[in-house]
Formats: sequence, C-alpha cells, structure tokens
Amino acid sequence: MLKLSEETRRKYSILVAITTSNSPSLLDISNVTGIPSSSVKRYIAQIRSEFLIDLRFIQANNGRGRRGHYHIFHWGVIDRSEFLINFGSILDAQEKQVS
Repeated sequence: MLKLSEETRRKYSILVAITTSNSPSLLDISNVTGIPSSSVKRYIAQIRSEFLIDLRFIQANNGRGRRGHYHIFHWGVIDRSEFLINFGSILDAQEKQVS
C-alpha cells in the first residue's frame, strides 16, 4: 500500500468503514477505525469539502436525538471502484500495525 500521511489514512479509513459497514453510526465508525468520535465528525466535514463527496447522516425515524447512520450518496471526485481496490483493506492493515 502507498505511504499515506496520518490525516489521509484516517480519512480513507472513515470512507472504508462507511462503505463496508451496514448503516454505520458515528460510534460504529469510531470503533472500527479507532478514531475518536469528535475527530470522525471533523474528518467527515473535511471529506465532504475536499473530495466533494455527498456523505450524509440519515436520522433514524423512531429515534430521539442524533440516532442514525452515515451513507455515501455520491463519491464526488473519487472513483469508488478504484478507491476500494487500492484502499479497501486499509482497516486490515491498520489492525496488523497495532498487533
């Protein structure tokens, strides 16, 4: 895998977590990536503006407060297929570094 800056690796990890998880909540993304929830929110805002990705929080119909999940509706300037081919295993590589 390419050598990525820590910030880029975190952003890509979030994108992979959202894409490969089934309706991931903020807590799910944080748990999978190991990135604190407050940082995940900040990175999501950056991802939206930098890559023009239509990434939305879908609020649960029956939930009070901020229950819901994240979904990517449009990948903006990123080719989804190529991204997943090149970086789809970023979370697996992350686990190996921690072990």
